[in-house]
Amino acid sequence: MANDITGTDILLTVFLKHDQSQALDEFQSKLDARKWWQNFPPEGVEVVSWNVVMGIGQIVTLKLPPNRLQAVNVALERFAWGVFRTETFISYDFMAVRERLAGESAARQDNAAPPSDGMATDEEPADEVPSGAGGSHHPRLPPNGLYLSDTQSKTHEPTAWEQQLGDILEVAFKAGQHELPAVVAALNGAGLPMPDGRLWDEAGFEAVMERLGTGEQIDGPAVASTGPK
Repeated sequence: MANDITGTDILLTVFLKHDQSQALDEFQSKLDARKWWQNFPPEGVEVVSWNVVMGIGQIVTLKLPPNRLQAVNVALERFAWGVFRTETFISYDFMAVRERLAGESAARQDNAAPPSDGMATDEEPADEVPSGAGGSHHPRLPPNGLYLSDTQSKTHEPTAWEQQLGDILEVAFKAGQHELPAVVAALNGAGLPMPDGRLWDEAGFEAVMERLGTGEQIDGPAVASTGPK
């Protein structure tokens, strides 16, 4: 079975629960009389797996286009009822997703070493994750997929301008300047111009952050200062 369901096909899991009031030979004879093995599954439906589970009965996974769902239901009513009690569930192959999530979890655990008591303190910061801006490290929550994105790890060494931008933002954030107007004022106060040499404004800052988020390498006129004045 492929890792992904392609096109418009769906998976349907069918529980065929044995009627324990009937012995094996008895219900097999009934299945023969109904031509169960010839009629189920109906045409256009693929059997992905068919397992016997002791204490339950048989579990069948079918792959089918949605327009064959009615045919499966009618086949169960005509050929299975009276021998099996049936339950059906729409399902999907989770293996590819599980492997991806397991890999991401392992990577997060390799990159994160939480404090012994599980709480961050001034002496014992949460996790040190490379910011990719200015080449420095910012205390952040452990990279659990919500706070760390691919764009926070650049694929190139920062330019002198990017280095200064990161350093200025780091100082501003540590000073509690998180709102956009305050960040813009901190950049202008530090004397670092935008890449085109203009003073920073809110729209310009958002545009530059978007460019950096795509991995674009940006250079511009650098200054000697590395923090807000």
